[in-house]
Amino acid sequence: MPVCAGGYVSLYNASGSVSLIADLQGYYSTTAGYPFVPVTPTRLLDTREKGSTGPLHANATDTVGTALYGRSAGASVLVNITGVAPSSGTWLSAFGSGGLPATSNLDLTTGETRPVLAAVPVYSDTNMELFRIHNYAGQVGVVVDMAGYFG
Repeated sequence: MPVCAGGYVSLYNASGSVSLIADLQGYYSTTAGYPFVPVTPTRLLDTREKGSTGPLHANATDTVGTALYGRSAGASVLVNITGVAPSSGTWLSAFGSGGLPATSNLDLTTGETRPVLAAVPVYSDTNMELFRIHNYAGQVGVVVDMAGYFG
């Protein structure tokens, strides 16, 4: 959503009354050192597909390839991460290199299916830019679609 002069955004409700909560997850600038580059939406992972490793198990981490090559220095990918029907309440955390962060990207209740948009740093391994997704508890289907990258 574009920001107006003065740093404001406009929210609109067509009819009736509604309570709104707006959280800022981050921002990007086309004039900064890492501009956003949109790509044709690309499915990077779908654990529901035949031939996949299946749902992500408790305390398990999966590595996701981004199909970007040679862009790891300061790059992040903009991805839509969907948690599908977890067997218990859980959280998913997406991250680049290093250890598991102490924060989550998506919190899910048992049986819930819900997406979240996240900017995730990537790291390079044999010319492929990668990131990781960790599941805390139970089993959960995971779908990841890339919309673009920064850098």
